[in-house]
Amino acid sequence: MDKSQLQFIPLTLRHYQQLRATTEWEKLEDNQVERAMKNDLFSVCACYNDQPVGMGRVVGDGAIYFYVQDVIVHPEFKGKGIGRMIMQEIEKYLNQTISQYAFVGLMAAQGVASFYHQFGYSKRPMKGPGMFKIVQK
Repeated sequence: MDKSQLQFIPLTLRHYQQLRATTEWEKLEDNQVERAMKNDLFSVCACYNDQPVGMGRVVGDGAIYFYVQDVIVHPEFKGKGIGRMIMQEIEKYLNQTISQYAFVGLMAAQGVASFYHQFGYSKRPMKGPGMFKIVQK
């Protein structure tokens, strides 16, 4: 894969639905996804040769609480660093947005928690699912 042909653009409904369909997640109706995406704080879609190959979103209140959602890499493009680049875009957004203190959470799929450790995320205690990171500046 020639990474120079990789573009990062805002996520569209069509790209969201195409990438979500590559997972075992539930199918969502377009109107539900449109409503959700209107409330995104940030989104990014990685496109290769104009085809979506990965995505990620940030939702929350935009001040204190942020949640990383829907980080998906198309199965044919896994292991090529696309997930890392998507998370770098998300982290850049968070670092530019958070001014003092914020909680950044995410729910990692089974077996991928170590991927998020490189970005400073930690496992929560067993009695609290998910992962978190506290950003202080």
